[in-house]
Amino acid sequence: MGAGPAEDGWRRLSATALTAPDRSLGVPVPAYWGRSLPNITTSVISALGHEAREEPAYLPPLEADLDPFSGRRAEGPIVVLLVDGLGWPDPTRASERVAAGFPEPWNERARPITSVFPTTTTVALTSLTTAEPPSRHGVVGHRIYLPGFGVVAEILRMSPNGVGSPDALAGPAWEPAMVSGSPTVFRRGVPAVALTREKFEATAFTRMLYDGAKFVGFGTASDFALRLAEVLRHGDGNGVIFAYWDDLDAVQHVHGPSAEFDAFEAQHVRQILAATRRRVTPELARRTTVLVTGDHGQVPADLASEIAIDRRPEILGHLARPPTGDRRAGFLAARPGHLAELLVALGKELPPGHRVIPMPLALENGLFGPPPFHPEIRERVGDLLVLVPSPASLTYRLPGALPRTRFLKGAHGGLDPAELVIPLIAGALSEL
Repeated sequence: MGAGPAEDGWRRLSATALTAPDRSLGVPVPAYWGRSLPNITTSVISALGHEAREEPAYLPPLEADLDPFSGRRAEGPIVVLLVDGLGWPDPTRASERVAAGFPEPWNERARPITSVFPTTTTVALTSLTTAEPPSRHGVVGHRIYLPGFGVVAEILRMSPNGVGSPDALAGPAWEPAMVSGSPTVFRRGVPAVALTREKFEATAFTRMLYDGAKFVGFGTASDFALRLAEVLRHGDGNGVIFAYWDDLDAVQHVHGPSAEFDAFEAQHVRQILAATRRRVTPELARRTTVLVTGDHGQVPADLASEIAIDRRPEILGHLARPPTGDRRAGFLAARPGHLAELLVALGKELPPGHRVIPMPLALENGLFGPPPFHPEIRERVGDLLVLVPSPASLTYRLPGALPRTRFLKGAHGGLDPAELVIPLIAGALSEL
């Protein structure tokens, strides 16, 4: 049986409340106070009996009605399974997703929370593994201006934008603190295993993201289930497993978001959990808490609506450096004395429905999270935040770059409800 009318109404209302525009900004602000992605980690830490013993303090735990542990210690291990691209459907897509076969137990248990801003993987995962907002850890986009390196860097590859080789910034003396201003919860004493694709092992981003955790790689879905079961069987029963599944995000980028992809990948992940359950004892399956969530949803993007900054001299001439952030949420730094002219150019060049927000206003009103701020935050984010409506996207190619081979039809990074709101699905391994 699915959720009843009253339950559905409550969940829609909660999702609507989470995306109500902030009065000062005119856009929603992630619910960092207790209904956002990094709050999950704080609740997990508490359920394991760990506390932050030094500053900065973690973000608050999940609010009481969302806490899967009800304020108590966990009975056994905890699995935090992040499905990249798993968003909360708007009302027009919710019934489609269920009709397409989204797992009923997941649908019944799902509660809406928010991701962080920007709604992109590098930012969200760093927030998850530090229990800190972007304002503090400083990983504020897919592409970030790093003043210490003097470059715009693509954080997932830890290389200057446009440099083909990965990890070009990660020299012999490179340390995660050169990019992230917050230590991971693992470095602060939380025992953990990172279960993710084996191809990510030893990359600089993975080293930053899971600093202090034990890395366990997998290659396929069956390998994922076997490795997860092995970790659960041989663990000490008092730790957390941060697991990551990326197929949903990959297929949505290529083909665009759809209820069918959501349902298929959710069923796929549920089968992985079922295979894991069969490989552990019933008692261990009952004691293991699984929290399934996402890092963002996706919205459609259309090549015809692309705003290529490198081909807009009216905008480009006023920029001090290439745009950063994401294609749904661009960060622009104006050349000295050019801010007013840049604002005028944006007003002429951007489509109806766009928003331009001064970065000081965005920071002061908590869009990236509360203070204390990362010491480089103002330099990293620049002067202006530009949000464009779907299916528009902001792009930039460096001079001399090879032509793009394809246009991604699914996008994220902005503050559309479909990007910002994600599910939290909690239960015992024996139930999910």
